[in-house]
Amino acid sequence: MNFKIDIEQFKKQIEAFKKESAELGNVINPILDNFDLNKQETLEVCQIGKFAFKIDSDIRIVDKPQPPNPDFIIELNDKLIGLEHTQILTEDAQRYFRVKTLLDYAEQKFEQKYPNINVHATISVENDEWNYSQKDKPKLAEQIADYVEWTRLEKDFELPEKITKIRTTRHSQVSFSYKEKNWQAEYLTRERLKTEIEKKESKISGYKTSEKQLTELWLVLLMGSLSSVSYELNESENYQMESKFDRVYLMADFDAKILRIK
Repeated sequence: MNFKIDIEQFKKQIEAFKKESAELGNVINPILDNFDLNKQETLEVCQIGKFAFKIDSDIRIVDKPQPPNPDFIIELNDKLIGLEHTQILTEDAQRYFRVKTLLDYAEQKFEQKYPNINVHATISVENDEWNYSQKDKPKLAEQIADYVEWTRLEKDFELPEKITKIRTTRHSQVSFSYKEKNWQAEYLTRERLKTEIEKKESKISGYKTSEKQLTELWLVLLMGSLSSVSYELNESENYQMESKFDRVYLMADFDAKILRIK
């Protein structure tokens, strides 16, 4: 009997997921279909789509304009709303992104050098740090692509000193992931949050000169992407504060938990 109950519950979860995916598609597809977006821009649309869907499933993303406009224009109840977003990162974020962008470049090199081969590679770096010159970046990226292919083929070779481990698995596409040794995130403080909001408020005067007839301006602050340079929400912290934006939201990207702080 318990087994049957579990199966029925599982079926309900699958149906709920299908419904949510379809409704989320209604939010983001108008932008994905009408704009030629790169990988990072597509990720941003999906993040804001997830936010919009959680807030109100009637929200539609209708435009992704250029500055001085906000990042996105959304429509709700026949009103146009400007939506600015940013990711809150720790002060040493550059250390993380030096490695991450190198691995992203290596992923591109792999696709060029080994077409029609799909693989997911998890790569760890010594002390979670890699200081290299930009002129060496293409060569390093190509070497990493080779290391991944040799690992996939189970060839006998030695990794360079900077790379401590590569693990590969079958996948539907080419994907390189950076696995940090010490990735525990810090808690977001009220002071750090205030600094980020004030930085975005400096753009508001430019939005008001926009040709878009915006009724409100919202700010979405993203955090928590499972890396050492992201923050975690502190349940005991009071994040409520005033702002020149009409609404301000905090969104934990990993689990889509959303707090309205203004």
